[in-house]
Amino acid sequence: GQQVVFDHIQSSNTGQYLCEAKNEKGTTSESISIDVKYGPKHTSVYSSPSGEIEEGSSVTLSCSSDANPAANYTWFKVNTANSSRVKSQGQQVVFDHIQSSNTGQYLCEAKNEKGTASESISIDVKYGPKHTSVYSSPSGEIEEGSSVTLSCSSDANPAANFTWFKEHDSVGQSGQNYTIANITSEHGGNYYCRAHNGIGRHNSTYLSIYVTVSSPSPQTIVAVGTAAVLLATLPLLVFLWMRRKKASRKAPGLGGRPDTKEGTLCVPVYDNVLAVTNRLAPSAQSEPMEQQDDLHYASIHISRAKNQEVPSRLAGSHVQSDQKEEVLYSVVHFKRAKTVPEEAFQN
Repeated sequence: GQQVVFDHIQSSNTGQYLCEAKNEKGTTSESISIDVKYGPKHTSVYSSPSGEIEEGSSVTLSCSSDANPAANYTWFKVNTANSSRVKSQGQQVVFDHIQSSNTGQYLCEAKNEKGTASESISIDVKYGPKHTSVYSSPSGEIEEGSSVTLSCSSDANPAANFTWFKEHDSVGQSGQNYTIANITSEHGGNYYCRAHNGIGRHNSTYLSIYVTVSSPSPQTIVAVGTAAVLLATLPLLVFLWMRRKKASRKAPGLGGRPDTKEGTLCVPVYDNVLAVTNRLAPSAQSEPMEQQDDLHYASIHISRAKNQEVPSRLAGSHVQSDQKEEVLYSVVHFKRAKTVPEEAFQN
């Protein structure tokens, strides 16, 4: 036929067409070229090398598209908000030493006067652990008997595994968290964690754990102080009672009933012991040292309220005290005599 009709011409129709005219007298022909213009299509992107990309390596991103006329290429990096910014112009993007910060999605846009097409590729840059740090909860000084948890964090791709150390020795614990229950002073020291993956490893700095010993409660202090006073006072009371009973038996003819006189002297024995001692003192000082009884020391622990005065009959004793307890030291001299003068027991 004299015509060729393309209802929907396609890029595949591009080419040279020859028209041949012929009759019985001869043949003639003429050709025509058809260049079908179209926008970019079949756009594709790829990276070299492909597969896993490690930090520091060289990487090239390439873009291709079928277009007539040939497309122009622009590369964009898409951020987390799905907006983009121009990375470079041209069919390729080259990273001489790719970094972890280059991880992300890249978009190639192919464009000509007939249209625009785009395609994206994701780059996942692998790297060893870095910025490794350790912290404790609770922080600061840890009271003995409490629980503390150490936690480790690290920037790594793929995610790091963790191993725990005290000073330079492993504590035999792995995982991001390390919990010490019922902590004692032996747990005090410097701790660090090691983050590691298939690419590398990195140690954190030291974290120092200080364990403090808990103070006894006020109730415990009062109970211990009371028990100490009772234990310290009891032997002295027994000793004085025995000495008074012995002295009373050696004094005949004192008048009155013996049990009445003895009761007067012995209740309470620590009220009258200094008075009796003072009356006996002159005679005791005149006796030779070998005839005197041994020197006896007694200590009395007395709990008293703040600002309470020490009884006057204990004057001359040395007192050591704080707000809760006092310690009284008394020196008592006894003279060994065959007969105790009656006046010594008179009030």
